[in-house]
Order: sequence, then structure tokens, then C-alpha cells
Amino acid sequence: MDKVNRSISISFMITIALVSALLGAVGCTPPVVTPLMQTVRRIAVLPPYERGTAETRDSSTGGDLLLPLKMTVGDVLAQQARARLVEKGFDVIEPSVVKLATKDRTPTNPQTAAQIIEEAHLDATVLYIEVRRWEPTPSDRGMKADGVIVALDVTMVDPKTGAILWQVHRPSRPVPLYGVVLTGHANVFVAETVMREVFARLGSKQPLESPKGK
Repeated sequence: MDKVNRSISISFMITIALVSALLGAVGCTPPVVTPLMQTVRRIAVLPPYERGTAETRDSSTGGDLLLPLKMTVGDVLAQQARARLVEKGFDVIEPSVVKLATKDRTPTNPQTAAQIIEEAHLDATVLYIEVRRWEPTPSDRGMKADGVIVALDVTMVDPKTGAILWQVHRPSRPVPLYGVVLTGHANVFVAETVMREVFARLGSKQPLESPKGK
């Protein structure tokens, strides 16, 4: 009888251990990022939200890292985002059309980005960029930056439902600069580097199949 009770007790303990291990494994599993749906083809890129600088978009930023034509960090990020999306085969709405339709409003989160595009009656998925950090790091000589620490989020949102369709969270990491770009175009170089990194995770858009017989 003791042997039976002991056997039942051991079986019960093993069962509890297996269940606990299973629950622990589920809790530790990283979230799965759903691939962007193939139905997303047309995209509107809104002005990036730069924390603490959203109200001063007309002035250049970045200290001695001056930009051509007084473009802001947000301007070059949006420009590079559009270029990368076009390379991937997406139909990107011209920035002048987006600016006019949205009255050049800058969203401060994915939900307001979706609202802006919905109110503008633009038939497109919205791309929202939030710059959480853009910090030049001084070189040992103390004259010019030898890199820029960048942290940002890039999100695609369905304007009709507000659902997030695709998202990349880039933690703070430096983008090194080289002497060849320390001539007033450093932020352009950094923006291109970061956007290529971000959109490398996005698959290319397959062209629509032509109806048979045409």
C-alpha cells in the first residue's frame, strides 16, 4: 500500500513539474512579430515625431552636423524611409500630397498617425516614425562628432482600425561616422544607415499578378 501511495505521489509531482515547466517556457517565449500582410501596398509617410523637438521642425538640428537646405533630422529620416520603401516595391505617396492632405500635422503616437491619415481621406497604410534618441558623440579631438547614438521606432498602422501591422524597435546604438561624411552631411549618412537597417527586416512587395488572358 505504501508503495502504491508513493508511486501516486511521485507521478503527481512529475505532472506538476511538467506543467510548471511548460507554463514557464510559454512565459519566456519572445513575442512573435507577424509578417506584413501582402495586401499592404500603398504607404503614406508622416513627419517623424522627434521627442522634445516637434515644435521646432523649421530649424536645423544636430549642432555642427548641419544639413542641406536646413533639413531636420525628421526630414532626412522620412526621405530615407520613402526611398527604402520604394526599393522594396511599395507605392509611396508623394510627400507634397501627404503634406497638403494632412495639413503637415506631426503625429505623436501610432494612434494619432492613423487618425491623421483617416481624416485626410488618404487610401494608404501610414508609416509612423518616433525618434527617441539622436545624440552626436564627440570625438577624442573634441571638434566634430565621430558618431551618432540613435534610438527609434518605426511602425506601420492601419488607419481604419488603428491596428499595428508591422513594427521595428531600434534600441540605442551608435552609428559611426567617418571623415568622408564630416562635411555637413553626417545626419543624412546616419539616417540612410539606420533606415537601411530597419527596412532590411521588411520583405519586398511582390507585384500584383495580371489577370489571365490580358
